[in-house]
Amino acid sequence: LSIKIQLINAKLKIMKKSNNRMNLKKINNFWNWFIQNEKAITAAFKNQINHEEVFDEMNQKLSLISKRLGVILIEKRENPDKTVLIFTTEGYKSLNAKVEALVNQAPLIYKWEFEDFLNPRKYDESNLKELEKPIIYQDIELKTSELYFEPLEMNTRNKKMKILVYTKNYKYQCNNENLEKAISIIVCRLIGEYKYKRSIALIQLAQMPNFPKNLIHLYELDDYIDFLNDLNRKVKIII
Repeated sequence: LSIKIQLINAKLKIMKKSNNRMNLKKINNFWNWFIQNEKAITAAFKNQINHEEVFDEMNQKLSLISKRLGVILIEKRENPDKTVLIFTTEGYKSLNAKVEALVNQAPLIYKWEFEDFLNPRKYDESNLKELEKPIIYQDIELKTSELYFEPLEMNTRNKKMKILVYTKNYKYQCNNENLEKAISIIVCRLIGEYKYKRSIALIQLAQMPNFPKNLIHLYELDDYIDFLNDLNRKVKIII
């Protein structure tokens, strides 16, 4: 029996190494394609030139690594020439290793940054200034420092919560379908994609009141979720 277990373990190790080599080859193939098509990707994102065709091909290349992988592209106002490409996993932890490998194997390209949503971003007095930098998604521009939230409902039994996020220009952007996506991107960057999937049931949006009271900075959401998850009873918060 011991010999059989050892043989099975050895076989599993060989299979794992083989899968790792195969995944690495697919990742390298993706980056080779990206380098060869970098100008077309930039034109598709910045100027909508052959947008559907280019990003269909990008998604097809990523699907060879995993069909659940996706990408989001955003701009930074402080450096408009630079584009940030973020790999998404839809919150599936099983894809973490592949996304980490994608980011680690990313080429150094002057006008690009490559990120993931895997880990929450912690902020304190040493790095709060980063939240002042606008994030641009399509035609939406937001500063994380100007976003607040209010808890609507939290159930620690299923660890899902509903929140209301306040923005300064909601009354002007409420009909813009990109606003909700932009807020979701910011929340994912703050708490991580896995926690987003496990903890957020619903995000509603509202106009920031002229004299806000009892609202919480959105960048504190990660700590807030952890605090509520530590409770051993059902919690309902209703405004």
